[in-house]
Amino acid sequence: MLQAASLWAIIPARGGSKRLKRKNLLTLAGQSLIARAVKTALASGCFSRVLVSTDDVEIADEARRAGAEVPFMRPTELAGDAASSVDVLLHAVETLAKSSPAPEIVALIQTTSPLLKPTHVREAVELFNRSGFVSLSSMKMVSQQPEWMFRVDQNTGLASPESPAGIVAASALLPRRFIENGAIYLVQRSWLLEERSLYNFTHHGCYTMSEADSIDIDTGEDFVRAEFEISRHLQQDQRRGS
Repeated sequence: MLQAASLWAIIPARGGSKRLKRKNLLTLAGQSLIARAVKTALASGCFSRVLVSTDDVEIADEARRAGAEVPFMRPTELAGDAASSVDVLLHAVETLAKSSPAPEIVALIQTTSPLLKPTHVREAVELFNRSGFVSLSSMKMVSQQPEWMFRVDQNTGLASPESPAGIVAASALLPRRFIENGAIYLVQRSWLLEERSLYNFTHHGCYTMSEADSIDIDTGEDFVRAEFEISRHLQQDQRRGS
């Protein structure tokens, strides 16, 4: 693994949210989402700096109490819906590189993935370094295959298979496919700055997480699912300890 001085974790946490108001401060199993993300990053032991990028004073205070650095407040133009994760990472790295040595690797950790654990972070970083990837993202396996899908004419109701051969193919013969779950991204700083991208698709890695650990909170229903899974995990841990 690279030395800790080579890795920064950056956690974006803006004050506004459309579906769940003040989402990053919502409490889940006794911890706010922002505090949970900060403590997960710190507990992984992978990072020399755990930084929160926010435009919100209350979120900044909560992040500091959890142990994160909040060395600046995010500018207004990067706090709206149109601002991308790449924009936020670039702003953080370019701002802080003026006063401190820049990292070799940058990690983006999302507050909305509360089932992300320190072991996940460590395994993702180890995979990234061991495999020589330029970029990596966490993913989950999908069960719905394109070969099983139909196009339906909205006027006539006529259904046409995307893949006539795939419709009748045994599931074991179809390729396994994955989709990003949004929990963690890793990218070499040089690539991020030069290409302004989280992806080098010729050297991009996949760190696989389970369906349950991949919950991404966007709605109230997601929040309830996350509460259930965390409660279930706590009960399992208690049974193992008894």
